[in-house]
Amino acid sequence: MQLLRVYWYDAMPGPALSLEQSELALQPGVKLRLGVLNNVGQQKGVDSLIVTDLIDLARNRAVADAVLISGDEDVRVGVQIAQSYGLRVHLWAAGDASRNVSRSLRMEADTFSSLDDDWFALEFERREPSVVDSADAIKPRVTVVPTEGESLESAADRVARALLGDFDDRGIQQLEAHFLLSQQVPLEHDRPLIAATARALGGTRFTVSEMRTIRGVFVTVVHEFAREWAARSQG
Repeated sequence: MQLLRVYWYDAMPGPALSLEQSELALQPGVKLRLGVLNNVGQQKGVDSLIVTDLIDLARNRAVADAVLISGDEDVRVGVQIAQSYGLRVHLWAAGDASRNVSRSLRMEADTFSSLDDDWFALEFERREPSVVDSADAIKPRVTVVPTEGESLESAADRVARALLGDFDDRGIQQLEAHFLLSQQVPLEHDRPLIAATARALGGTRFTVSEMRTIRGVFVTVVHEFAREWAARSQG
C-alpha cells in the first residue's frame, strides 16, 4: 500500500521552531505537528494531536492502516475510536516494551512490534554535541575588536560571519531551512549575536529597531553562506 505521509509529533522549545524542527518540517512526506513545552519541560497538547489525527484520518477513509510509535496510555482512546471506523492500528514500541508501553494500549492495538536499541543504532546516526550547539560555547570563540566609526550593519555582518565560521555545511543548511519558515533568529544564536555586536561597537546598548537590523543582517549572511555551499556541492 502507498504511504500517505509520516506524522512527527514534538513540542516547540520556545516561541520559535528549533533548527531540527525547521529541517523536519521541510522534508517531503513529513507533517510536523507541534504541542508546547510547559515551564518544567513537559510536552503539552501532543497526545491530543495524535488522537485527533488518528480519528480524522480514519473517519475520512484516508488510510486503512496506521503505524503508531508510542507507548502513552493517553492515546488509547484515539486508537479505540479510529478502529471503530475500520482503521487497523499497528503499535511499535521504542526500546523496552515492558517499561515504555502502556499495557492497555498494547491490548487495543491490532498488531504489536518492538524496535530494539540495535535497530536505532543501525538506522540513526548519533550526532555528538559540537561547539555550535550552545550559546555559551559560541560566545568565547567570537573575536570582536571594536572599530572606530563602524556602522551597525558592518559590525553585525562581521560578527555574523565570525559566528557562522564555526558551522559546518549541515549547520548552515539547518539555519537556511529555519529561515524559510521563520525570520526569528534561534535563541541559541540570537544572544551571542547581539552580545558580540555590542562588543564590536564598544559596548553599545541597542534599541528594538537596531536589534531587528542586526538579526536581519544575520539572516542575509546565512542565505549567502547557503548559496556558497550549494555552489560548492554542485561544482
